[in-house]
Amino acid sequence: MSKTSLERPAADEACRDPAWVKVAAADSSAAAKASADFVCAGADDQETIQKAIDLCAMDGRDLYLYNGLYMLDAFRGRDDDGPRAAVYIPIMKRCFTVRGQSFFQAGRDTPPSNGVVLYARSSIWATAGDGIPSVVLGGWSRNGIGSQFGGGLRLENVSVFICDAQHPARCVDLRCSDGVEVRNMRLVGMGDRYLKGDRFPYEKFGPLPMPHIDAIGITMTGGSNIPVARYDNIVATGFGQAFQAGGEHVICCNCLSSFNLYGWTFGNYKFGLPVGAADNHPIVLINCGDEQSVHLPLFTKCGDNGGRIHGLQSVTMVGMNFERVPGRTIGGKTGDNMRETLPGTWRGHIEYTMQPEWNATNGVHQALWEEDGSGSGFETRNLAHKIVGSSEERRKYYPQLGQQYFDTDVKKLLICADPAKRLWVDAMGNPVK
Repeated sequence: MSKTSLERPAADEACRDPAWVKVAAADSSAAAKASADFVCAGADDQETIQKAIDLCAMDGRDLYLYNGLYMLDAFRGRDDDGPRAAVYIPIMKRCFTVRGQSFFQAGRDTPPSNGVVLYARSSIWATAGDGIPSVVLGGWSRNGIGSQFGGGLRLENVSVFICDAQHPARCVDLRCSDGVEVRNMRLVGMGDRYLKGDRFPYEKFGPLPMPHIDAIGITMTGGSNIPVARYDNIVATGFGQAFQAGGEHVICCNCLSSFNLYGWTFGNYKFGLPVGAADNHPIVLINCGDEQSVHLPLFTKCGDNGGRIHGLQSVTMVGMNFERVPGRTIGGKTGDNMRETLPGTWRGHIEYTMQPEWNATNGVHQALWEEDGSGSGFETRNLAHKIVGSSEERRKYYPQLGQQYFDTDVKKLLICADPAKRLWVDAMGNPVK
């Protein structure tokens, strides 16, 4: 059977895998190439991968990628009015799986061929066109999310690198996908440096340049998705926005942003008409992190922009960790604290720790929210704060609005009424020093 053609001679029907269409990279092992349906040439590999995806859609099979570095050299448009993309996954009336052989678990000297890496190299910019192109794009629909067509998408053990983050582009764009499960993914916005051996703290070739605000790691589903959307073990480094979070019934576990302009933004994108990115039902982050981002998370307007629902979407962060070290961020300075573009419009519960210096214990005296009313609809708690203790201990803290603390010196349960002024009051509203 031809390794690059969709045509299948009848003799090959008996030996083809009934579940998987298999693809090997140019640097995959000889054994992988021998068992693959398609073997990439090491240039314009997006075309070979696309043929394999089209065969999956034709046969009702899923896509399996052998370990290797897949070279992507062009974006192109489709006839659905969506963004230009290198690899396009159409909406299928079933749950479609793309699985890599191994997760690229990066180490100091780990070669990319130890996992599956889709690498958009610099030649790709000549075909970017207008707007924000996508390296991997879930099928586009003007009517919204794919589950309305019975679709779903699972991505596992697939990493996406883009050569640089000085251009607007999305590594993974799932705005019109639904029933999404993404597991074991590494997203890198400075792929050229990374593949030349630049690793944490990313200083081998000098300071990291400031990324474009629309250089994006992953954009989640649009609002009003139907099944749960789940994202597990995703690491995103070197972007303007690492995680563009949105949708509903969203669960993110063990997802880490590091060295970005924004590690997390919520509701900061649109798709289709009239629905926006953030709607109503919960988004939950469990054991996630935001390390060395210039700005802490941004919450933009939530609501579907169709006039039905505006504001009050719930975001919960459980065991969230921030590393906020001046001098370690891109540009060497820290920017905004966590903020809402329309203060007071979001709701939720945030439990977090914040490391304020390199190799330091968790801090107790740093502000999390901007002092403009942002976060006033959240229950926020710094887990390094005690809930019972002395007045001296309490005065060390930068408190959160509504934070409760039993002061053993004044023998009262106190509530923080104004974090910026460190104003604590008792149950009757009387100020307590």
